[in-house]
Amino acid sequence: MDNDDEPMDAPYQAPPRKTVTVRENVDHTSSKRIAIPAPEQAAVDVARNDERYWKEMSAEFRARVRTAEQENAALRNELKAAQGGLAHRQQEVQYLQQQIQEAVARIEKMNYDESGLHAQIMDDQERVSGLIQQVTTAQRQAAEASTHTYGLQEAINTRDTELGQLRAQVHKRDDEVNHLRLQLKASGRRKTETMPRRRGRVNVELLGTGQPSTIELPLDPAPLPAEGPAPLPTDTPPTRTPAVPAAVAENPVLKRFAAKLDVEVQDLVEAVQSIQIASVETGAQIVVSPQNTPQKNKQVRPDSKAARKEAVKPANQTLCNKAHALLRQTTYRKFKVEQSSDFIFHESATAQEVEEFSRDDNATLKHWQWDFNPGYLSSAWNVVQIERIIVETVKEDGKACRHVEKGEIQVEYLEIVLREQLERYRGDWNLFQPKWWDAQGRIETKAEAVARAKIVLFLRRLNSRNINAQNRKYLYRENTIEAVIALKAEEGANDIATWHRLLAVLRYLGAEGMSEEEEKANTLQGQKIKTYKIKLCVWRESTIAQYMNLVDAQRRRFEELHNGTKSAPRERVQENGKRPAPKGLPECLYNSRWLGSLAPKALKELEVSKDVFALFVAATDRMV
Repeated sequence: MDNDDEPMDAPYQAPPRKTVTVRENVDHTSSKRIAIPAPEQAAVDVARNDERYWKEMSAEFRARVRTAEQENAALRNELKAAQGGLAHRQQEVQYLQQQIQEAVARIEKMNYDESGLHAQIMDDQERVSGLIQQVTTAQRQAAEASTHTYGLQEAINTRDTELGQLRAQVHKRDDEVNHLRLQLKASGRRKTETMPRRRGRVNVELLGTGQPSTIELPLDPAPLPAEGPAPLPTDTPPTRTPAVPAAVAENPVLKRFAAKLDVEVQDLVEAVQSIQIASVETGAQIVVSPQNTPQKNKQVRPDSKAARKEAVKPANQTLCNKAHALLRQTTYRKFKVEQSSDFIFHESATAQEVEEFSRDDNATLKHWQWDFNPGYLSSAWNVVQIERIIVETVKEDGKACRHVEKGEIQVEYLEIVLREQLERYRGDWNLFQPKWWDAQGRIETKAEAVARAKIVLFLRRLNSRNINAQNRKYLYRENTIEAVIALKAEEGANDIATWHRLLAVLRYLGAEGMSEEEEKANTLQGQKIKTYKIKLCVWRESTIAQYMNLVDAQRRRFEELHNGTKSAPRERVQENGKRPAPKGLPECLYNSRWLGSLAPKALKELEVSKDVFALFVAATDRMV
């Protein structure tokens, strides 16, 4: 605990003992005794003083938590109001879009009829133009509301983080108070050894033909798998395990139960005292005689998805965000998309392809394609695709931070998160499939469904513009380096190691380590163009900017050679970015001066990694 954050009481000092001078005329044979405090009394007094102090600190932190919760509630109310305004604007946009489509349909009908109602067509066209202007205004207002909503959401996230930190400190203080209370009671506490708790009687329903069978087994006090049987007294002769009766060994219910537990029938029979078999022909109920032991409490297994996810969740939110980012980057790269909304136009595997794949045990998938048909979460097609993505994700993580290898991120957590992402991809895809059009009494065409989707996509992209720009910059640079490595590998170039090292640095930084950009409009040769201001990453080592400049120069080289789409002009400005520094990077990737300026508490929260990673002098033979 840092002494800089909170004042500490002065350590307890025992009062000086009174000295007694022995006089000559005092009768030393007197039986009078002087009471001297026991050595443990001072420790007890210190513990009591510490308990009072931590109680006061706990009360103070609880007051802070209540204040933060009130502020958080106010921000949530503002967010709710802003979201309501945004929803209202979206409804207006949809209503205006519907009117535009109806007007366009009337115009087309009059053109086909050739009725000569040219004046009415002109009026409708003017009305459509007015509606388009109203749609543009509504979209602009919706964009402003979305920006305000995003700001409120960021403020709420900040408050939630602060609230979580305060709650953690309150829990920590409560734990310390409880620990001190236990120390006070330790002198009078009686220690008793207890038997390890096992599960009690268990009822298991076996899946099979006919009526369900029930097996009751006493599992208490059976020894643990790692334990041996309890040693017998020296005066008791050792007993021999009876052989398994043939009727028991051939019992189908017992076989299914042993197969379900992945054990042999012999081992299963040896684990119980006695077995009584009845009604073998009708499903065989196996009843094991109970032992004279009290019933133990059953442990509840976390069967729900939320409980399983919580059980394998990483230790902190930074690792959770890293797991999400790793899966997104791998999925986007393999499916050749830039963002999750691109899966709206994904070509799903057909039901026939999925059925044929599930029937063929030797079939493999060599291309990246989702199954978005009904029952997609349990289809064998998607199960294999999920396994492939997780394997690729673990490989990519092994090239950089090795979170999975260190046990900081579990593979089961990656699978749960990937399934959640698949649900979002499929939800967006299903939302923009052709729907029934009540006004026209028919199914929408593909073009009409896409037109309906564009408004929602526009609003969604406005809300995540900054995040998408950050991820796109990372993906562009990663794709550029991978392309250079592939070309130089074919040529056998000597500087291929430099580009491999650049790729390692880029993956260590991740999308969160890219510099912040701000969009602005400039005029060039009488035309308005979109440019970006690149802000400074004050937390990042200055050498990394040289690495990124080398990668960006190579990307511009690719654009010139292949006549690709030119990226918008970018201008570096002497303005610090506001994006927080990513946590858990090696120390060499941070600016040493910036690290030195941090307070001890902020430096501790940064969680600087101790991984050995060194920078280098970037040198390349030539651009490719």
